[in-house]
Amino acid sequence: MSEASGMFNIRIEHEDVTKEKVKAIKRAKRVAGWATASAVLSTVSAAFSSNSLQYLVRSANAQIATQLASFYTANANSEQKLKIEMWIDNTSDGELMINDMERGLMWFVSPQHSLHITMNNPDVACLRISDIKNNKIRFVSAMAGSAVNKWELGWEDDKSWIVAVYKKQVIEYEEYESLDRYRRISKDDYSEKDMSIEEFKSFIKEKNNK
Repeated sequence: MSEASGMFNIRIEHEDVTKEKVKAIKRAKRVAGWATASAVLSTVSAAFSSNSLQYLVRSANAQIATQLASFYTANANSEQKLKIEMWIDNTSDGELMINDMERGLMWFVSPQHSLHITMNNPDVACLRISDIKNNKIRFVSAMAGSAVNKWELGWEDDKSWIVAVYKKQVIEYEEYESLDRYRRISKDDYSEKDMSIEEFKSFIKEKNNK
């Protein structure tokens, strides 16, 4: 976003979901699963103690395992939060003064230089931006947030991703997931459009015949 008179630009950058990021998420979830299983086994073990001393020792181990499991689970959840950074580029010929009105912080940015601010996910930054003499004062609210979704990729090209969409159904008290349709996601503007299973098959057949 650019300020109308050319004082500054503000841009938001989100962390990319790279292959390394996906591996980190899977690894953190795997460790959290092991820790949770260990906590459950420790609790069961304490319940079948043969004497009071054994019960105290096993109960203490169960408490430690439960606390560790909660930490590992929190770490796994934090891995799924993408980092967000805000950059404020001073595009003017004079120095800018930037105030964070929520945290009471102040920065001075030289001409043709940038200020980097690390944001939470999600987060809202309320800023007062002015020239050094306060002749031009601008108030900016910058909101940013993102979420990570897991998709089963059916097709990818330079223009879009096509992902499988499943629906849940209950059969004899058991929950199942069955393929319901596909969804095409544009890489340009992230707009989404549903495709039936037959439309997807025709699309793939057409692509393979080229």
